[in-house]
Amino acid sequence: MAEKESDEGGGAGARQRRPHDSAYKYLFSSRRVVHQFLTRFIDVEFTRGLTPDDVRRFESSFVSDEFLSRESDVIYTIRTGAREVYLYVLIEFQSTVDKAIPVRMLHYICGLYDQLLRGSSAGLLPAVFPVLLYNGGERWTVPGNVRDLIDGSIPSRYIPSFEYYPVIEHDIPDETLERVRGLVAAVVYLEKRRDAASLVGAVDAVIGMLAEERPEELRLFTTWLNRMFRHAFSGGEIERIRDLRGVRSMLSEVVDQIIERGKEEGLEQGLRQNARETARRMLARGYAIDEVAEVTGLEASEVRLLAKNLHSGRE
Repeated sequence: MAEKESDEGGGAGARQRRPHDSAYKYLFSSRRVVHQFLTRFIDVEFTRGLTPDDVRRFESSFVSDEFLSRESDVIYTIRTGAREVYLYVLIEFQSTVDKAIPVRMLHYICGLYDQLLRGSSAGLLPAVFPVLLYNGGERWTVPGNVRDLIDGSIPSRYIPSFEYYPVIEHDIPDETLERVRGLVAAVVYLEKRRDAASLVGAVDAVIGMLAEERPEELRLFTTWLNRMFRHAFSGGEIERIRDLRGVRSMLSEVVDQIIERGKEEGLEQGLRQNARETARRMLARGYAIDEVAEVTGLEASEVRLLAKNLHSGRE
């Protein structure tokens, strides 16, 4: 059965995904978001002049549901004149750089071609445009062509050559995001904020980027925000958000909760440090491991490690 075109959101696949995966796949289930991403963040000729009507969810009549639900990929078709290009987006959320990404993307695309050949033998295979959206904090150092990962001890014509288009969030200047504006720019802007202090200063900038978005996109953004930061906002609250005042209120609440959580974590860390200091003093006075653990609330294994370090002179 062909997959229905979706403007605002899609269901999660059968595989359990991390919160980031689910949030981004939901966001990119909107063709308007994908159109904005293509026209404002992808600088290639065939994306220029695209309209939202040129972008459609890939129909799965020739491709198995198992293939479409794998990993965090999103597949769209793009009409460019009389031609149709398959856009393949692999959204990468790993905290560390993974040099296997080019191989994995090539593998997925070959799998797509295999599925298409099984379903139809008519005409040429479609062109596939592979895009990597990377939001990790580390610098992206993976080669842009899979050829650069392969030993060149045989003639080059026998070595696969495959390039992907990288969109590295960390490398996009804030000034660029503020200039291009829109929902995707706002999301990337927030993604680049790595601490509570920078989030506080981001609220006004994000609201400015969303100023021209429709109520549907504003709700899409707040749903993404809810999934991304895992805060307890009910679906009813999100549905009632129809203007920037509602978005600002929700965004400010997220920031306040992050700051409060940071304070709580800092307090907890301070309490644990005090407990360790108490444990050291008790150990120095000859108290037994079990007694120290009972008084301080620390695990006996941690007290043993403190005692070992104390006796070896490392603390």
